[in-house]
Amino acid sequence: LHYRLGCPLAVIDCDFPQYSLYEMRERDSRAVLENEYLKRAAYEQMRQPGRAAYPVRKCRVEQAPDTARELAAEGCYDLLFFDLPGTVNSAGILRTIAQMDYIFAPVSADKAVLE
Repeated sequence: LHYRLGCPLAVIDCDFPQYSLYEMRERDSRAVLENEYLKRAAYEQMRQPGRAAYPVRKCRVEQAPDTARELAAEGCYDLLFFDLPGTVNSAGILRTIAQMDYIFAPVSADKAVLE
């Protein structure tokens, strides 16, 4: 949505302790810094209007509403995506879910998660 359609968005990774989306972004950032080809490709992408990387923040699920408010105050995002823990037994998850407009729940694990 962000790169293809220009939709301003942010991601909040609340899936403690994995923080898989946040860790994936960190790994990609390190790879770009260590590889000249990726560095040039990232530079070319970032030069284009509206093509800067979307933010990925990590926090505990009970802090997610506050993190969302902080992101909303910092920028103009049309969408905020949350990566939530896989169980409702996590502290604060029901309060967090209750404040969301929409919930998309996958029925099978993503290949990246399984690796």
